[in-house]
Amino acid sequence: MQRRRIGLVVPRYGEDVLGGAEALARGLAEQIVAAGLADVQVLTTCARNHHTWENEIAPGVSTVRGVSVQRFPVAHSLRDKERYEALHLRLIRREQISENEQFEWIDQSAHCPTLYAYLEDHGRSFDYLIFIPYLFGITYYGSAIYPERSILWPCLHDEIYAYICPTRDMYRTCLGAMFNTYPEMRLAQRLHGRHPGAQIVGFGMEPFSTDGERFRQQHGITDPFILYSGRLEGAKNVPLLIHHFLQYKAGRNSSFKLVLMGQGPENIPDHPDIIPIGFRIGQEKLDAYAAAAALCQPSVNESFSIVIMESWLAGAPVLVHRDCEVTHYHVLRSNGGLAFRTDQDFTAALDLLLGDSGIRRRLGGNGCAYVQGEYGWSQVLERFESAMYLWDKLRKTT
Repeated sequence: MQRRRIGLVVPRYGEDVLGGAEALARGLAEQIVAAGLADVQVLTTCARNHHTWENEIAPGVSTVRGVSVQRFPVAHSLRDKERYEALHLRLIRREQISENEQFEWIDQSAHCPTLYAYLEDHGRSFDYLIFIPYLFGITYYGSAIYPERSILWPCLHDEIYAYICPTRDMYRTCLGAMFNTYPEMRLAQRLHGRHPGAQIVGFGMEPFSTDGERFRQQHGITDPFILYSGRLEGAKNVPLLIHHFLQYKAGRNSSFKLVLMGQGPENIPDHPDIIPIGFRIGQEKLDAYAAAAALCQPSVNESFSIVIMESWLAGAPVLVHRDCEVTHYHVLRSNGGLAFRTDQDFTAALDLLLGDSGIRRRLGGNGCAYVQGEYGWSQVLERFESAMYLWDKLRKTT
């Protein structure tokens, strides 16, 4: 059988691009190529930042960690940014917004006409066009060009964008849908019905070694700390985490710290026990997990959460928001952490984790075993191959 050819369409791509969906796209592309499972061509824009969409990277073809990447410029003249932001504000406030306005919001998103033209001309040369994530205009308009070979990898969250008509239409029209977890697929089914081409694939994690003491020495941190890793923005519940942490500190005389690892627009208060260290990659990032008493993932908008898996592989337990179905699902299945919703929950969880190193080790060890058993690359690639066989059958019947 001739090896399949896959086009992976993602609005931003690169080792220096921060974002969970973008990391998922990179990881799967690299592993498919390394395993010889299919030929992969990444189709993306010249942007790094999803707030500005500035064309910061040169257009054209390059190779990134063994994967062929073709970039196209974002056309800023095609969008009214003020109108986009006005509609976006109404969406996130859950104000009444008409179906026409929902599609207008997509219209005013970032667009890439040269990428659309490339798909028009070359889309049939790919067996499958995989689009990730769901809430950008590039995904909506790109997947509509050849829906009979388009696979939506939505990274769906229980947020207002999941409920709008463009999301429903895209989900129902594409040949297949690829999900990271069962709760994510269940959300899509609840909102938009069952999809014959839906498959849970997940994301693969590789084991690694860490040295927490090396991280502590590098940053001069001697006190115990809880770690946050990710974008520093309200959408990830960073303000809530800071609030809970400061409430915790106000009730006790403790040297306990909060270390924030990442970048973003959120204003971080100037506090001696809050330590922002910026965006970190590679071994330094992995060492940070091992040095932490726990990782806190406060976001309620997650479809997988790579940082939780990385923390568990480093042996550290996690603390998640009870209202995120996906991260709470991971914690319940693994017995690898605790959940919170209120200040009181957060305080009780931290007291338990900080007060008993044995509990921290057991929870971290449980999480590590869960990742190795469910999300090793061999299991994920096997599930991805099964998904392709399903899509092959569906294409023959459509």
